[in-house]
Formats: sequence, C-alpha cells, structure tokens
Amino acid sequence: MIAALVLVLAQTSDASAFLKSHCISCHSGKEPKGELSLESLLTPDPSGKHARLWSKVAEQIDNGEMPPKEARQPAKAEVATFRREVAAKLDAMARARAGDPGQVVLRRLNNAEYTYTIRDLTGVALDPAREFPSDNAAGEGFTNAGDAMAMSPALLSKYLGSAKDIARHAVLLPDGIGFSPFVSQRDWTEEKLKAIRDFYARHTTTGGATAVNLQGIRFDTNSGGRLALEAYLSAMVLERESIRQGKKTISQVASERGLNPKYLGILWNALSDKDASLPLDLVRADWAKAAPGDVAGL
Repeated sequence: MIAALVLVLAQTSDASAFLKSHCISCHSGKEPKGELSLESLLTPDPSGKHARLWSKVAEQIDNGEMPPKEARQPAKAEVATFRREVAAKLDAMARARAGDPGQVVLRRLNNAEYTYTIRDLTGVALDPAREFPSDNAAGEGFTNAGDAMAMSPALLSKYLGSAKDIARHAVLLPDGIGFSPFVSQRDWTEEKLKAIRDFYARHTTTGGATAVNLQGIRFDTNSGGRLALEAYLSAMVLERESIRQGKKTISQVASERGLNPKYLGILWNALSDKDASLPLDLVRADWAKAAPGDVAGL
C-alpha cells in the first residue's frame, strides 16, 4: 500500500509536466477557467486530500473535454501516459485510505431513530416524531445520510415541542423519575394500583368470594386477595418426602407449580417444625400422614 503511494509520488514530475504544458495556463490564478484551479496538483500530496480533484481531471480527459479543441493538442500517447499516471495515483490513494470513510457529516437522528431512542430511554411507547416532516432519502436511498438531513428553525421548534410533550409523561418517584403512558395524576395513581393488584394476583385467587351489596354498590369480598392455600398444601403433601430427603428444594417445587417460594417456605417450616405449638400441633399431625385426597380437609 505504502509502496504504491511512493511509486505514484515518484511519477509526480511527469504528471506535473503534462499539467504545466496543457492545463495550468488556464486553470490557475485568481480567476481560473471553469472556476477550477489545478495549481494544488503540482505539489506532492502524501495525504491524498486532492483525490477528488484528480478524479475531476480524469473525467475531463475521458470525456475529451480537456484540453479544449481550440488549444494546442498533446500527442495521443502523451495523453494516454498521463491518464495512466492519474489512474495509478487514484488507485494508490484509495488503497492508502482503505476503510476510511473520509469526512463524516455531523447529523441529527432521523425520525425513526429519534422515536426508538425515546422509547428505549423512557420504556414507554411514545411517538415523539409524529409532527415532524418526513426524512429525505439521499442518493443512496437511506434516510440517515447526513448530507440529506436538514435542521430548519421550524424543525427545531418541533423538537422543543416534542421534548415538552415527553416531559409531561415524567413521574416523580421516591427513588427518581419514571415515565408513564399517561399524563394525569389520576391515571398515574390508577397505573400504580393496577401494578400492585397484578403483583398480588400472581399468587392469589378469587375463589371463595362472597357477593356484597353495600349502599347499592355490588362487589365481591376476597376478590384478588385470597391465598390459594389448597395449592400450597397439595404441593407440600405431594413433595413432602422429596423435600425431606433433599431431592428437591422449596424453590424448585414452587417454580414447578407456579407458587411463591417465600410463602411456601414459611408454610413448610411452620408444619415441619418440631417445637411444640398448641394451635399447630394437630394440623402438623394431620399433614404428616395426609394423602393427596386429604388436602381439602387440611
């Protein structure tokens, strides 16, 4: 790679001679023709910063536009040699900078990136870019190319409006800030109450509820707050010997049967404890000899 670049730099004198003979007289000075100055190509360019300008020269040669027809024409062999030198120079520059994307334009997030970033940060399915104009696709067909992503005063105003809307979903909590799909305190309260109910509902049952009519309002007692005691006792009867012999742990049994391991452990310790207990001794004796069909009696 480096050797190729050194070789091209060694050929600079030949390329420079062609430029001086046929190009520099018109393309130099304060007002170069076509607003194209080639003076910078006469000096060594180890960094390859003039690659775009060399590409322009090659394009003009290939199209037969330079030197112009009214100017003194070089021999075809001379043009061919010069064109090969330019090609070799461009190839060496490309190899020397392989993997370098060149200048990267500082850009904003496009609408989709902005939306998904806000969702990741807040954990809420918000749509902050719904009022934004559509992103333009660059020549490559992508909507995240910096050259095609403008930031107008109107769009900046929409960003500020979107930020205010996002802030309305922020909820102050004892340990920091959370975000909610809702914006009113009443909805925030209902959301937290629902989370509490859902938490208890994972390990409770609505069975055994009694319908009550209180001042015209009908509701069921024990709704969503009654322990499924029969399920816990059934697991303890069926797995009694496995737990005693150490073949299974309380956590394994709870996981297999969808029970709360902490409560199952408390219940197991209460019924298997050897210390005398007036209210528990009779229950312990029944549980110790109970079969699966005796759970309802327990």
